[in-house]
Amino acid sequence: MNIVIGKNVIENLTTGMYEDPKIVFREYIQNSADQIDKAIETGLLKQGEGYIDINLDYQSRKISIKDNATGISKENFIKILSDIANSEKDRDKDKGFRGIGRLGGLAYCEKLIFKSSFYGEETESEMIWDGLKLKEILNDNTNKIEAAELIKEIITTNLGIAHKDEHYFEVILERIYEENNELLDEKEVEQYLQAVAPVPYASSFYFRSEIKKYADKHNFKIDEYSIYLNGKEILKPYRIDIYEGDINNKKICDKIKDLKFEIIEYDNTIYGWMWYGVSRFEKQMQSINLMRGIRLRKENIQIGNSNTLGNSKFFKEPRGNYYFIGEVFATSNDLIPNARRDYFNSNYACEKFEYALSAITYEPLCKLYHYANDFKNALKKEIKNIEEINKIKNDLRNGNVIDKEEHDIKILTIEENRKNIKKLREEVEKIKNKIYKNNNDVFRRVANAIQEKYSDDHKNILKENCEIDEIKKNKNYKTQELSKLNKREQKLISKIYQIIQQNLPTEMATDLINTIQEQLKHG
Repeated sequence: MNIVIGKNVIENLTTGMYEDPKIVFREYIQNSADQIDKAIETGLLKQGEGYIDINLDYQSRKISIKDNATGISKENFIKILSDIANSEKDRDKDKGFRGIGRLGGLAYCEKLIFKSSFYGEETESEMIWDGLKLKEILNDNTNKIEAAELIKEIITTNLGIAHKDEHYFEVILERIYEENNELLDEKEVEQYLQAVAPVPYASSFYFRSEIKKYADKHNFKIDEYSIYLNGKEILKPYRIDIYEGDINNKKICDKIKDLKFEIIEYDNTIYGWMWYGVSRFEKQMQSINLMRGIRLRKENIQIGNSNTLGNSKFFKEPRGNYYFIGEVFATSNDLIPNARRDYFNSNYACEKFEYALSAITYEPLCKLYHYANDFKNALKKEIKNIEEINKIKNDLRNGNVIDKEEHDIKILTIEENRKNIKKLREEVEKIKNKIYKNNNDVFRRVANAIQEKYSDDHKNILKENCEIDEIKKNKNYKTQELSKLNKREQKLISKIYQIIQQNLPTEMATDLINTIQEQLKHG
């Protein structure tokens, strides 16, 4: 049997592998992270000494990703880097294990270069993959070269000099294609790495120590590495403030008040754990909140994107995931990221993971933001009624009433609003009872956060409601101020004021009536 593996396999592993070019950063970072782990295991590095340096040079259209981990020995260099999908990595321990991700960069540059030095050797090994030549061969339909022969055609190797104490591995993407400028956009790459890379939380994130304590208490490991982009350390940019608007005009609309932790467990087997932020759930988070959504991670590297978990398996409504910020850390070795790392391979573990996670998210989280919304709406309606009462009371106090008829209408309106407030308070109590009936401490925390926001308004309302009887006695009308006019004329002016009120917006009507009033009083 003559088996032929055609050149198109290489195309699928390079130009056809990823939809988002920035994913190549993730591929090279996970390889470096694995080697840093091995360097620490063997004593070559101490904990905290490993680093990954990423440098973007727009002028020369060059990207460099370099680590100070184990490097690759001269003896193994060519074999390891020219073998495709033949990795010796351990699937249960290593973040990258298929041996195909390292070719990802070849789709976006003219030359892909690997350089390495191994501790104790005075040699720098170099391998150059010719991206232009690869394109030329792939586009030539008459060239039926096999995959293995194609690789030999496009790679060259060199040996240089290095100090024997040096140990590193460097990936260089030379002359990035114009259509892939996003790979050289420092701000765009930074935001991608902040979300995807296995890095620590920013020190400004108030709850970072709480997450670490929870992980330590339950023996969950959070892999974190020192990763730098053009000299600046990359950190997860979580924050407690939630914004609305855009980058040039944003304002705080909510805050993370607390965290909730969950263990993702099925039939006494733990598949992962998670945390999510507890807020007032004012509204679905806008994209200005860079870390919105509950995100899926394995070995602290993001799987998929911000809304990978925002599907019908885990959320009852499509909008549900973006009411939250949080992370799901998959811990089971049987949860295996697929080749594109946008989800897990389908297997028994994945099925049970989904079942256990959906039990936490599907109904409970939907109920959470719906209860919060009902609670807020009842309180907002109550505030609106109170504001209307206060406005009427001010009008009555200050004589901004046309005549007895309007006075009596305003008093009736106050009474109606007071009845509405009573009903709304009963509605609030019903919602609170629902919350407590569920015996869910998160619901209570949300209710407390919402009540905290409106507590000052409620205190002021109780004070104001004691003054209604006194205000009823105040019968100071505008027409009474027109003492120069007789009763018939006053009645006519009253009718004119009523017509103005009925036909003009409130503010405009008030201004016009006050102007006429002053003219009649002093004219």
